[in-house]
Amino acid sequence: MLLVRRSSLVVIGLGPLLAVTVASRVARAEPEVTLDTASQFYEVRSPSGLTLLTRQRLTSMLGVSGYDLLERNGNPNAPELFFRARLRYDADYGANGAEADVQNDARYVPGFERGPVDLMYAYVEGRRILSRWLGFRAGRQYLTDVLGWWSFDGATVRVTSPYYLAAEAFGGLEVRGGLALSTPRFERDGVWRGNRDRMDNSQWTSFVDNAVAPAYGAAIETVGIGFLQARASYRHVDSTGAAPTNPFVPINQAQTTGTRLSQERMGMSLNMSFGEVAGAKAGFAYDLYGGRTQAVFASFDGYPSSRVTFGVDYDYTRPIFDADSIWNFFGALPTQHLGARTNIDVTPKLAVGLGTFARAFGNQTESSGGGTGSSSTSYFPQTDATFTAGGDLSARYTLSRGRFGVRSDASGGYGGHRLGGDLFVDYTVENRILLQGRVSLWRWKDSLRPERSTDSIGYVAGVGYVLGARSRAMVELEHNANRLVGDRIRLMFWLTVAVTK
Repeated sequence: MLLVRRSSLVVIGLGPLLAVTVASRVARAEPEVTLDTASQFYEVRSPSGLTLLTRQRLTSMLGVSGYDLLERNGNPNAPELFFRARLRYDADYGANGAEADVQNDARYVPGFERGPVDLMYAYVEGRRILSRWLGFRAGRQYLTDVLGWWSFDGATVRVTSPYYLAAEAFGGLEVRGGLALSTPRFERDGVWRGNRDRMDNSQWTSFVDNAVAPAYGAAIETVGIGFLQARASYRHVDSTGAAPTNPFVPINQAQTTGTRLSQERMGMSLNMSFGEVAGAKAGFAYDLYGGRTQAVFASFDGYPSSRVTFGVDYDYTRPIFDADSIWNFFGALPTQHLGARTNIDVTPKLAVGLGTFARAFGNQTESSGGGTGSSSTSYFPQTDATFTAGGDLSARYTLSRGRFGVRSDASGGYGGHRLGGDLFVDYTVENRILLQGRVSLWRWKDSLRPERSTDSIGYVAGVGYVLGARSRAMVELEHNANRLVGDRIRLMFWLTVAVTK
């Protein structure tokens, strides 16, 4: 049963029409429309077995693109202009309608929408303008670098010099939940924001009414150096509007207002290539508001032969929060991860992978203040870190029309262990019919809560049909069972369609 609100269909349906209309007015434009839809039907039982939630989810993503909006006459160095947009509709029809009813204090969930529409990105981009010096992007866009994924509405200007350097500057408004066609996915953690238009000042006083968030930043990076790519980035975001300073009184009685810092970060990354022998990456991100390093990463990849590759990875991460968040007053302890991996092509059809890792979680070994008496220290670990370690082994055999293989994983340490794996197969019949299957068996042990330890078995069976070069339809049945939650069954339908000129 697929249910879609009429208003959402109108929004989704206008996208292709608009793109085709614009593209048709530009000589030699190449329009493209894509649609990815997934519907899910399943039930989730609580670990106690007492609560059963029915889920009917529909996620649909519509992409619209227009390429070669400027006449290039076959010249690859000529200026280029194109447009790209992607819209997502992500609805949960299994949710109770009372959860979106602000008048129902017992069930209402602030910020929850049963059928939200999210404009993921929509921008016009130009490249190689003014003798290849200038590039720009205007609209809703993603920014991905050492500071992580981020989204904003605004403009980015890029200047590329012939002296192996390029500079970027951007400005606009951070995309935040509660605003039109927006999601809170890329906000800093620690603050619960959304739209309070229908809420009374005494309701959910920890829920912050969202307002625009001015943002700006810059970056500089190397270009045209084959063995090296380096990039340094800076990002600054401010909050506006009001935020509560006391969660126990009406929100209009204790709040801070005005423009204030939300986040300020900087970072740098290096990507080095040593020909066909090896490669390396490294970088860090620093939180200027908190005055501490937020992330460090380094990796090395070696290619001793065409059949053997290996790598070593190190990651250090520490949580950071919005400057309005109370969590800035508490210790945010880091996680450190060290891993090694290798892949061996035993034959042209058989490949084997092996990996191992060790992970350390930070612990607070003493009170952060305010406690009295010697007994307060007994609530804290005696070491400043706890450890886990594990590994994985996989094998894959490629057939002329598919592949099959096995994947296994084991990890253990503080808190318990997990051990298991799965067998999988993908096969195509007559280049049209897709067959997929998986069988899995897992065991996990919770040393802190032994009653939560159990074994779990599951399988996935899927069949699909290839509609075209980039279009297909598929249905999947997933069934998992263990003694804690009984049986969990999920039915999924997938549809992927791409239309080009």
